[in-house]
Amino acid sequence: MTDSTLPLPLYHQVAGILRQRIEEGIYPVGARLQSEDEFAAEFEVSRATVRQATGELVMEGLIVRSQGRGTFVADPPPGRSVLQQRFRGSLSELIAESHRAGTRDIEVEHDAQFPAYVGKALQLAKSEGTIVRRTRMMDGEPFSYTVSYLLPEIGKKAASASGLRRKALMELLTEHGVSLSSATQSIRAQLADPELCARIDAELGAAVLYVERLVHDTAGTPVEFVRSWYRGDRYEYTVTLDIDPGSQAGPYVNLA
Repeated sequence: MTDSTLPLPLYHQVAGILRQRIEEGIYPVGARLQSEDEFAAEFEVSRATVRQATGELVMEGLIVRSQGRGTFVADPPPGRSVLQQRFRGSLSELIAESHRAGTRDIEVEHDAQFPAYVGKALQLAKSEGTIVRRTRMMDGEPFSYTVSYLLPEIGKKAASASGLRRKALMELLTEHGVSLSSATQSIRAQLADPELCARIDAELGAAVLYVERLVHDTAGTPVEFVRSWYRGDRYEYTVTLDIDPGSQAGPYVNLA
């Protein structure tokens, strides 16, 4: 179940699996965990690796060790929340969610070179414009790093570090006359590289949720391309499934 070829240390991989089992209730509060020998056999690692992994969870307050009795799942530590986004296809919900989180390390660069595929998605003859980089916070901890690419005429008008300290980028776009209409979005898993680790305080090689979003205005023109990386232990993405009353095709996923 662990992979020694990953840059993420084996003990951290084991800790991640155990943490996930606790969060999902597989190991409920008060449950006695398996012994180090049993976990070592299950994960095909040494007892020292298991001991280091459980030690990490002890430090997080997720489990407690009792001399002579074993290791038990503790009551959830107070004051720690997971940001949950639930969408039914509304950009307004996306803007509203952004108010729950703080922002740090805001960087705004005008006349910047875009990756070729971003320029193509934004239908630019010259692949450049405004790049906005920022780390978003929840409960004083980073949970995501976001890079937004804006059309040059829009970015210079709407994007500034001072404005982004006060309001969400999409809200600033609306205030500057950009009528947002829709967005297409894709989500996949990635591993954290050194730059991302520094941005969101993640372990090298940790699994993160990677999101790409292309935002359009009411004329159907693409105005913003967004790339976001979310810490898996701090972010949950929930989508509402509806039955389209005008279709006989059955359930569909409505994503914005």
